Amino acid sequence: MRYWEIDFLRGVGIILMLISNFVTDLQIFLNYPYSPFWHAFAMLTASIFVFASGASFYVSYTQKRSLKRILKRFIRLMSLGLLITAVTAILFKEGTIYFGILHFLALAWILAIPFYHLKSLSVVLAAVFIILYPLVDSVHAQTLAFLPLGITPPSFYTFDYFPIFPWFGILLLGFKFGEAVMKSRGNVKNFKFVCLLGRNSLKIYLLHQPILVSIILLVFGDKSGILIYNPLK
Repeated sequence: MRYWEIDFLRGVGIILMLISNFVTDLQIFLNYPYSPFWHAFAMLTASIFVFASGASFYVSYTQKRSLKRILKRFIRLMSLGLLITAVTAILFKEGTIYFGILHFLALAWILAIPFYHLKSLSVVLAAVFIILYPLVDSVHAQTLAFLPLGITPPSFYTFDYFPIFPWFGILLLGFKFGEAVMKSRGNVKNFKFVCLLGRNSLKIYLLHQPILVSIILLVFGDKSGILIYNPLK
């Protein structure tokens, strides 16, 4: 059973993502100036997605506690994530996505299983993951092996990065929202289009960047020179 509240939240995230990533693409390809506002906007957008994923996990696992289903989801998302890793490594001089949103969401649902059984304690632990982030972020290592935790090499740069600290904490906070919507009786009436976007969030996520980047490259070209190979040239 689907809950419109989660689909709506994802749909809002999709709309914000399209705006945020378009601005990011302008920064990457056209040297559009960095802005704290757009950075905060991107963090809000990402938080909505991760929070909604936590709610979705809670609902899904409550309805059917199937490790097999979660493992299949892990394989699908991680495969897509690794494909993105390969594409960004081949096409770009820097910014390769080693542990982006898809890598994170693939792993996070497996990690979330034991936290599901902790009930309200999961909220306390969510705060721990968030609070410890500055400490973890200050640690560096000369290897990519610890990227999932948030420990990066010095001067590490990537287009997309979602480490366990703090993002897993935000996902755990979504548990309470998932619990709340399962108790709701409301039916969606006025937000069907936004919910439709939410139900198709993965497809939109996979397609939107190739479309946005293609438009920018066709109209303006790669003014920053970040591409190793421009497939549209």
